Amino acid sequence: MTKIRAWKLRPGSDDITVQQVLKTGQIQLDYEVPDLRLDMTRDDLISAIRTHNQDRSEKGVRARAGQIDNLFNEVRKGDLALVPRDKGRLMMIGEILSERSNVTGTSITVQVSWIDPGVPMSRFDQDLQYSFMAIHKFCEVSRNDAVRRLLRIAQGEVDPGDSE
Repeated sequence: MTKIRAWKLRPGSDDITVQQVLKTGQIQLDYEVPDLRLDMTRDDLISAIRTHNQDRSEKGVRARAGQIDNLFNEVRKGDLALVPRDKGRLMMIGEILSERSNVTGTSITVQVSWIDPGVPMSRFDQDLQYSFMAIHKFCEVSRNDAVRRLLRIAQGEVDPGDSE
């Protein structure tokens, strides 16, 4: 059995985007890199990002390539999706349904079924809240036994913390 992982995805915080994500279960991240393909290597991604985002720093290029590479190769069906909403006051927690991400043009889409689409941020201990503050559109949330805790929180329980 594969290990469940948790991923924070930030498709946008405007009301229209949030309502669309809630309604369809499709989380779409636009990376502004034309002609993305699932078979691109990390080096291919770095080259494409450099070409189409010439104002991005080398560190930014590599960070963005890492995000896209993880979306292509690491996210799996059964993993948890975390999407902040309402200016960070709530977190949507869902289960990823897609075996692989879907790529269309500059966007990458992941299909999700919502377990709890409105968890107040106050239900998470401070360490998880810090993990959610990462500025990236996409990142893994893994420290302090995050998956176990997130599953319990999504079922309405109190955050058991990292010491259980």
